[in-house]
Amino acid sequence: MDSEDIRHFEADTSAGKVRVRVMDLDNGTLLLLSDSDRFRLGISAVAIPPSRDESEPASSGLFTTGLDTILVRTLAERIVSWTGRTCMAVVAMSGLNQKVLLELMAFLKDCFLT
Repeated sequence: MDSEDIRHFEADTSAGKVRVRVMDLDNGTLLLLSDSDRFRLGISAVAIPPSRDESEPASSGLFTTGLDTILVRTLAERIVSWTGRTCMAVVAMSGLNQKVLLELMAFLKDCFLT
């Protein structure tokens, strides 16, 4: 992996600053989000592009349940819909909610599509 395959961003949200690291891998995208100075493990989800018979990406949370998992799965699915590539999202944030997720999606859309 070369340095140009790793991008760093910082998003201002209603929950505070969120650090973003995007790693473009040969077979997909790894997205790390953190509300602290360091990246760490957190709620994780993987989404894959739709098959020929499906119209939407499929996703699964990893070892987690609850609303936070649904939010992270939604984020991973959205990135797949933008890129057409498998996405694993790891979100280490204490203030994640639907409002913050929408703010992050708007920010990330610019990062991925421009």
